[in-house]
Order: sequence, then C-alpha cells, then structure tokens
Amino acid sequence: MEVSDRFIQDITKEAGRKALGMFRKIGADHYKSENLMDVVTKADIASERILIQHIRARFPRHGIISEESGSERQHSDYVWIIDPIDGTFNFSTGVPLWSVLVALTYKRKVVMSAVYLPITNELFFAKKGKGAYLNGKRIRCSRTAGWKRSIGGGPSNLGKNNSSLFLRQFIKDVGGQNAILQSLGGTGIYAAYVSSGRRDWYAGFHAQVWDYAANALLLQEAGCKVTGPEGKAWKLDDQGLIAANPKLHSSLMRIIKNAKIA
Repeated sequence: MEVSDRFIQDITKEAGRKALGMFRKIGADHYKSENLMDVVTKADIASERILIQHIRARFPRHGIISEESGSERQHSDYVWIIDPIDGTFNFSTGVPLWSVLVALTYKRKVVMSAVYLPITNELFFAKKGKGAYLNGKRIRCSRTAGWKRSIGGGPSNLGKNNSSLFLRQFIKDVGGQNAILQSLGGTGIYAAYVSSGRRDWYAGFHAQVWDYAANALLLQEAGCKVTGPEGKAWKLDDQGLIAANPKLHSSLMRIIKNAKIA
C-alpha cells in the first residue's frame, strides 16, 4: 500500500496537537542521562503513541525507529523514523521552540518527511524529488552568499568536543564579519527556518538519526546542500548535519575542516 502525502501530514499534526494540549501543563518526567537536554516528558510518550498506532494500523509490515521506544523491523524496506518532540528541553521549560519530526525511508533513503511546529501551526513537508512546502506553499532556502548579515544555528553543548571545536573556529574565522550564530534548542526548528529562508545555515553534531532524518530531506528539497561533517552527502548513519545554500555551505565546510572535526 502506497503511503500518501496526506497520511504522514495528518499523523504528524495529530501528534503535535496532542503535545500542544500538554504544553506548559507538565514538566520533565525523567532524564535519560546526565545531559540536561536528554529529557523525557509525558507529552513525548503521548505524541509517540499516536504516531506508532497510526503507522502500525495502516502499514503493519513497515519498520519504525523512534527516539523513546527504540526500533522494530528496522531492516524492512520501509522504515519510519520518529522524534515525537524535538526540543523536549524547551518544551519541558515552557519555551515554545519545539517540533514533531516524522520521516519515511525506503531502502535507507529518506523519501518523505514532515516537520510540524504546533505553536505556530506550521507544517513543513517534503517528498523526494517533489520539493519542500510550508502549509502547502513551496519554500526555498535563502540566497545569502557570504557571512555578512547571515544568521545561522550551531551547537550549544560545550561539553561535546566537536561542538566546542566548531564554536572556537567559527569565532576565529568569522568574528568581525557581522554574522549571527544562534542556538534555538532543536534541530527541527532550525531545519524549518533554514528551509524557508528565515535563517541561512545550520551546523549540528552529536545527534541521532531521529534528530536528522526528516530535517535532511526537507532541507535538500528546499534547495540546500546537506552533508555530514566530512562534506559527503548526508546519510542515515551520520551523527552530524551541515546545511546551507551551496555558496554558504562551502564556507561552513572550511570552518569544519579548519577545526579538524572528525
């Protein structure tokens, strides 16, 4: 049975609306590690339950990889990759910068994705070879060609080696060029903003496949160049994601090379 554009969009919005109904009513349920950002809330579980129930009911032979529940049938041709709330720390502390990420892969290639921002009711959707859309309207990345007046997003966890290396090198190479680097606390937020031209670039490290899969296709279909930190086309095994328009992407890669990021 073919997966329709409407199916992935509908289940992503339903999960996001469930989480929205719990926003600012609950806090952290527990932490998965000592990392302050590695938090789980009851909304994560509720959002995930909606997504998994719909997928199992409609496509019982498809695999699922989800941040909270782990994996099932992950060697199937079709595998769904889910982050029920991306930016959970923001969610748990009442900051409205979070999203729901859903991607569908076929033979380890992302073919469809949805990124939903419930606070603003913005649904970003991409289909391989068909473009990227925001609430049904085509979107494209910015045309910013240099650092001057550019705004992008980078890593924020100073306890992670690659993040620290990138930030030091960014300041060294770009300092004084009137560029702005922000951290919004979620890969989905930045993918949405870069794909729609609201921001110019994104450099992420140390994340998992559910943090990147939906975002990678959205950015690609919006015209961004999307790679891993080594500069090769992004793939599911990569734990980093570098995205920008082609001119700015090369500048980002020079910083990463100079920083000697593995």
